[in-house]
Amino acid sequence: MSVIPEFIRSEPVLCANIIALVAAVITFISYQVNSARRLLVILCVSAAVSGISFAVLGAWTGVAMNGVVLVRNIVYYNKDNLGKAGKYFPILFATAALVFGICTWDAWFCAFSVAGLIIDCLALASTSAQLIRMSILVTAPMFFVYDLLTMNYVECIKEVVSLVSVVIGITRFRKPKETA
Repeated sequence: MSVIPEFIRSEPVLCANIIALVAAVITFISYQVNSARRLLVILCVSAAVSGISFAVLGAWTGVAMNGVVLVRNIVYYNKDNLGKAGKYFPILFATAALVFGICTWDAWFCAFSVAGLIIDCLALASTSAQLIRMSILVTAPMFFVYDLLTMNYVECIKEVVSLVSVVIGITRFRKPKETA
């Protein structure tokens, strides 16, 4: 019998959080990338690793939501090939989050992850960076609750860092008030 699977069985929360730490580092690295396509590739890797951390915890809604994010990022990576059909993808991914959320539902707090991803998918249709940042003010606390209740504590930290980063971004890029 392998030592690694035994360790995962005996310490799933610790293992999941170690894996989530890898996902968090990957996500934080993505904040430094200047190319949208590279950003999407890095975020695909982060979503896959994050999904694995939720799988170790048996948090299947977290796995499903990260799966939707992974597919969404792959599709958006190829958005130049989507044509006019691309405008329907936010609705498609929001619907996928709802359907997969229902299929994997095992506790009341799954609603936070599902609703957060639905809002995220719809907000990403916006061309306004400020609107997207504002949506993160709503979704990050939702993901935080799900992460906390599934004991994926590193994911909680990642959401707090995202919130701080977004508040800084909103402040830095807000339009100055016009003086009369």
